[in-house]
Amino acid sequence: MKIGIITDTHDHHENVLKAVEIFNAHKVKYVLHAGDIVSPFAAVAFSRVEGAEFIAVLGNNEGELVILFEKIAEFGGRIYPDVYKGTIDGKRIFMTHRPSVIDEMAASGKFDLVIYGHTHKQDIRKVNDTLIINPGESTDWMTDTSCVVVVDTADMSHEVISLV
Repeated sequence: MKIGIITDTHDHHENVLKAVEIFNAHKVKYVLHAGDIVSPFAAVAFSRVEGAEFIAVLGNNEGELVILFEKIAEFGGRIYPDVYKGTIDGKRIFMTHRPSVIDEMAASGKFDLVIYGHTHKQDIRKVNDTLIINPGESTDWMTDTSCVVVVDTADMSHEVISLV
């Protein structure tokens, strides 16, 4: 099963739509957003990922929280205030926005995949058997790069895909 990972969209609607196209082309079954969607209209675009469940965590720049939660719920998505912990296709996943507990969660051995955002810098590495992924920003405003990552849960392989 394929999972699309994105973070720090910051209302960059053009790149959100590119990410949706990529996720559709890869037939992802889940889109995991590690925060800083920012506004409800950016979140609604993810409803266009066909046959995929949308799961997000709040970042530090979200606006219109009540409407953001409502709009995501309207298309069947879920958004968590701080942390998402769950199992997808037998893989234990931890996702948050800020990096403060990432290394601790990875070293705990409790998760197969640890996802975060906030830094706008790509970080893809393994700690023991845990894959850590921060795809980096999807806006290209701070680093001149914008990426998403697609993970295949069958073997935990990953592909970094540029949005520019």
